[in-house]
Parts: sequence; C-alpha cells; structure tokens
Amino acid sequence: MRLTFNPATLKFRLTVLVIGLVLLATSVLTFVSLYLAERQMRDVIGSQQVALLSSAAAYIDADLEARQTLLKTLREELGRTDGKPDGGLQAFLEAHSGLRDEFFNVVLLDGGGTMLANMNDRRTNNTVNFGKRAYFTDTVAAREGVISRPFKSALSGKPVILITEPVYDADGKLVLMLGGAIDLQRPRFFGQLATLGSGATGYLFMLTSDGTVIHHPNKERILQRVQDEAGGVTPSTKAALGGFEGWVESPTKRGVRALITYKRLRKTDWIVGAVYPVEEAFTPLIRMRPTALLASVAVAALAGLAGWLAILRLLRPLGELRGHVAGMVDGTVGIDVFNVRRRDEFGELSRAFFTLSQQRQEAEIKLAAQARTDILTGIDNRRMFEETFAAALARAARADSVVALAYLDIDHFKAINDTYGHKGGDEVLVEFAKRLRAAVRSTDSVARLAGDEFVAIFEGVSNDAEPAILAGKILDMARTPFLCAGKQVQVTTSVGIAIGGGGASMEDYLALSDEALYAAKADGRNRFAIGRLDPALAQGARASVRAGR
Repeated sequence: MRLTFNPATLKFRLTVLVIGLVLLATSVLTFVSLYLAERQMRDVIGSQQVALLSSAAAYIDADLEARQTLLKTLREELGRTDGKPDGGLQAFLEAHSGLRDEFFNVVLLDGGGTMLANMNDRRTNNTVNFGKRAYFTDTVAAREGVISRPFKSALSGKPVILITEPVYDADGKLVLMLGGAIDLQRPRFFGQLATLGSGATGYLFMLTSDGTVIHHPNKERILQRVQDEAGGVTPSTKAALGGFEGWVESPTKRGVRALITYKRLRKTDWIVGAVYPVEEAFTPLIRMRPTALLASVAVAALAGLAGWLAILRLLRPLGELRGHVAGMVDGTVGIDVFNVRRRDEFGELSRAFFTLSQQRQEAEIKLAAQARTDILTGIDNRRMFEETFAAALARAARADSVVALAYLDIDHFKAINDTYGHKGGDEVLVEFAKRLRAAVRSTDSVARLAGDEFVAIFEGVSNDAEPAILAGKILDMARTPFLCAGKQVQVTTSVGIAIGGGGASMEDYLALSDEALYAAKADGRNRFAIGRLDPALAQGARASVRAGR
C-alpha cells in the first residue's frame, strides 16, 4: 500500500478544525455572556419596576387623601351651619364649583340615606334612598369617612368609587352624609398613572383585595372579578391577592411572558400592578443576538491566531459590560459607566442600562420622601415633624401669629402591651393615630415621635381658649373603646399644650409641652394642661401651667 502525505490537505483540515473550534467557542462564549447579562439586567429592571410602582402607589394614596381632605373641609363648613347652610343644600353644592374638577358627582344624604342634594342632577333629590348601600352602612358603623368598594352607580350607570364624610350634630347624631363619586373610567383619576408605565406596551392595572378590577387599559374589564373571568386567575395575581408584593416573571392572561410587579396601597385594600413584557424589556439583548452570531462566523473565517485575537477583541466589550453590571450591583461603580458614545450593540445596550439606572435613581429619590412617614401608623414621623414645625415657626414669625404644640401619650400604655401583647398595642397605636388625625383641624399636623408619644401642631391660634377646645376634642376621641386583640379596651390620653410667642424655639415648645403633659398626668391623667411661653423673658422661660379637662 502506498501512503502519501499531502500538507495542503492537512492544512485545510486543521484550518477547518480551528475555524470550527473558534466558531463553537465564540458561539458558546457569546451565549454565556448574553445569558449572564440578561440575568443581571432582569434584576435591575425588576428593582426599577418595584421603585416605579411604589411611586405610583404613593401618587394614588396622595390623590385619595387630597380628595378626602376636600370633603372634610366641606363637612366642617356644613357642621358650622348645623347642616342648614344659607340657600339650602343644593345651592351649597353648586356654589362649590371646584368639586367638579375632583369628583364625577357629589351628593348629600340625610341620616336615613335619602338623597337631599345632587351636584349633577337636582331632579333626583328626595326620590332615591341609599340607606342600605354598603358605603352608607360602613360609614355609619365606623362613624367616619370611608373609601367604598367599586360599584356601578344607580344614578349614572358608571363604575365608581365613593368617598364619604359624615356630619354629626352636637349630640353625636348623624344628620348628613357627604359622598364624592370618582368615575373609574374617567382619565382625570388614572391619567397620571399612564406616564409611569414601562415601554410602549407596558401598562398599569389595579385590583381590590377580592380581585375586582378597578383600573385596566381594557375598560370592559372594570368591575369584573379576575376569578370569574374565563381562564381563571394567573398565578402571579393569585399570589398578590394572598399578600405578595414585589416582582416576578410570569405569563399574563394572554400568555405573554412579562415582568409583573405588585404593590398594595396604604389607604385602601387596593393592589396596583404593572406589566412589562419580557420581549420589550430585553429588546437590546434580543437585537444583539443575531449580530453576535454573525460576528462569530466572520471571526471563524479568519482562523488561526487572527481568528482568536478577533474573538478576544469581540468578547472584550461583553466582558466589560458584565463587569459594569456586576460593579453596579455591588455598588463599586456608578451609572455613568454605562453612558458611552459607541455606536455598536455594546453602546446601545450600555445606554439602555444608563437610562434604566437613571430612572431607578429618580424612583429612589421619590421613595426617600416616604422616609418621613411613620411605618406603623401612616402619619408623620419625628423627622417630618421637625421639618413641619420649623416651617410653622417661620410662618408664625413672618405673620406675627401664634403657634401651639400639643404633646400627648396614651395613659398606662405599658399595661396595654403587658396585657394584650405588642400586637394588641400596635392595634391601639394605629387606631389612636387615625382618631387623632380626625380630631384636629384639617389644617393641623400630627406626628408620632416614638412609642406612644404623639404631637399635634396648631397654627393660627387666635386665643388661649382655642387650644383648650382642640385638647378637649382629643380627649373625647379616645372615649370610644378601642379594639385590641379582639377585645374592647377603654383607652385614655393625657395632653400637654405649649402656646408660643416671641422667638421661642422648637426646644422651648417641646420642653414646656412635656412639662404640661407631666402636670396633666400628675393631676390624675385623662386631662390636659396648658402653658404659655413668655416672650418677655429669656429664651426657655415660661409661665405657669394650668390644667383642664
């Protein structure tokens, strides 16, 4: 047998082998790098979605609270006229034209639920009774305003929610009930949320805790329950209804794979959610894949050392990108590393990361504002109190007006904790904060400093009697028993008030109100004491403290 050796054939085979190995290695490395980058990008986008949704939830909470405040202002105005304003109730509503900007309709019901005034159509007055509606009975039971569950309006046929505020006479009898309706299909309420959606196809939606749709791009789904719809409820929504908050990658009802985020509101049992399709979220990576594969084929054709060097060069940007992503995650680099000027896939993807990271930073700044809220009770915390009180003192100095500070705590709160546990004590603190906010004027500020210690800022005090009246209202609000660990518990509070003057500082107010609180407790608790800061004396000096009930 004759054996021959052909160098050209061997070189060709080795070249083919090297090109194949280079192509395989390039393909594997490309896919691995893209996979790692996608994992890092998924975490970044998921965290950004949580931040954006938290901002959306904060916006909705603030919007609802603003509308409640508007109705409370009307309630106080009606209370000053004993529910009988000049010109009648219908004229009273129509005189407040600004209500139409905030509500779809505003109605006034009597203590039995019969409509007395209707901002949209006065012809329906005295012809309709809503005494058995859930929002009416819930308001009567709570003796305070509520945000109703969504329902179809009997007057307009539109899907609405109703914000209520009761008006009581001096004997505590319900004489009127204000109701402000919000049309769930009206852009005025949810229009701002559209700007917080992610990408071109992402959207926000909202549910109640029982799965009733409040907001959705498909208006036909409003007031439907997700459990009753064809196909049942998606796993992610089912988890959210059970209390889950955060983001997951899950299919939508239409089978589209998406990053879905959930967040509960503070003021109601509503759940706000965001859907961001994965295909759009990872568009830069998806577009990069075919280009990377073509590049690997081109590099493989060069073969040999030139091929390997080209491959290393092509992989260097991906390695740099991975390093930037890792550095961003562990906090060793800033977002500016992604703001590159290159006009290739790496530049496009880096700028996409830069844009997303900027949005995340902006969302974190918005969330920082929430650091001024007490987590347990939802009212201002000590940090916000100090800022608010400093601003109030500055305004009083400019206007030559008087500010009063009430310092109060719950009598024998330690005994409540010892008897019913800290969970029961927390229930009392939450309810106490809610009642305190309702007891003071709408222009006043309340805050929780620590434990069972609360403060209230009264601006524009005209005389010494006014703080005493407000203190009496605070004592009265605690007389109704509290629900603690499933039991009715009688709770009382003691209040110390400092009335300011001259150039008194925040420390002077706190010291005198604390002294007044001590005097109220020493006098038997469940009462208030008032002291006045003397502007004619040195800073910190103050007049004697007098007590009252």
